[in-house]
Amino acid sequence: MFDRMSETNRGRIIERLAAWRQKQLTDTIQHIINFAKTPRDLKQEMDRFIIGQEQGKKVLATAIAFHYRRLGQALQEALLAGQGQDLDQILRQARTPKANVLLIGPTGCGKTYTAEVAAGLVGVPFVVADLTKFSETGYVGQNTGDILVDLLVASGGNPQIAQLGIVYLDEIDKIATEATAYRDVSGRGVQKGLLKLVEGVENTVELGQERLAMSTRHVLFIGGGVFDRLDQIVEQRLKRHGFAGPWQQQLLTEDLVVFGMERQLMGRFPVRVTYDLLTTQNLVEILTHSEDSPLLAYTADLKAWDIDLKFTPEALRAVALKAQQERTGARGLVNILHRVLGEDMFRLPGNFTGSLVVDEAYVRWRLA
Repeated sequence: MFDRMSETNRGRIIERLAAWRQKQLTDTIQHIINFAKTPRDLKQEMDRFIIGQEQGKKVLATAIAFHYRRLGQALQEALLAGQGQDLDQILRQARTPKANVLLIGPTGCGKTYTAEVAAGLVGVPFVVADLTKFSETGYVGQNTGDILVDLLVASGGNPQIAQLGIVYLDEIDKIATEATAYRDVSGRGVQKGLLKLVEGVENTVELGQERLAMSTRHVLFIGGGVFDRLDQIVEQRLKRHGFAGPWQQQLLTEDLVVFGMERQLMGRFPVRVTYDLLTTQNLVEILTHSEDSPLLAYTADLKAWDIDLKFTPEALRAVALKAQQERTGARGLVNILHRVLGEDMFRLPGNFTGSLVVDEAYVRWRLA
């Protein structure tokens, strides 16, 4: 009886999954076709979450807004011209120029977070691939094909939706070749593997015994990294040619090649922007104004226990200064706040209600 029920239900489940995936795909396609946010609109929404990095937000908002506007128009034209075609064919026929983005800046300055927020605002799948875990063949860690598996998972197992997502290639500078970045030789192989993905060709995803064809033609790739000593490479080139000026505005593909990146791969990232080190004031504003502020989250957590958490302005500045000293940027704020509040979060719920005011002296004592 159980086997018969199992077999009967199996067909129903498969049928329902197919219907759900088709609806999910139709909704995503319609969402992209209807996408009408201007770069200014997108940046204004990003401002709610991301403090500082004005140039980075402008560049990324422009690249993403134009990419999905172009893609939406191409999909609409293909649908109108090809009635009766399946969506795989429509996606293959849709032609759009693609401008992948390279973000350069110190750790904790908001590179990954900016890309994640932007993807959420557009409403497409988003994946972060930590390239420090990748090797050429996967004999140690992962290989580049695993990025597509992650993208497929983020898309609910729907390969057509996966083709419309955003992939953030974190720590892309760590796969530079050995000559200049002290990376093992597999870095060159990983770069060549990435090139196949970024070029937008048909790729094969292996899922156990199943092999699935998936194109990255419409996937937007955003690479991010610290690129330590890249400023020196650019400044040395400028000095040799008798030029001067901020290195960020003079960056060429040749400088990235000298750093240890493959010329062909860097050529696939035509949009480049440098992020600044966050200032103390930026970090304070992240704590007080960002909609994703870790301090607001802690405040809400303690409020559930009838504890009203308040930081004095001096205490906020002390937390921000500590994050600067530790060179952890915005991502270090959570750790610092936990070190300041951890004991109180354990001890006070159930034993205390009312106002909990944290001043500068308390912050310094907890962080000593």
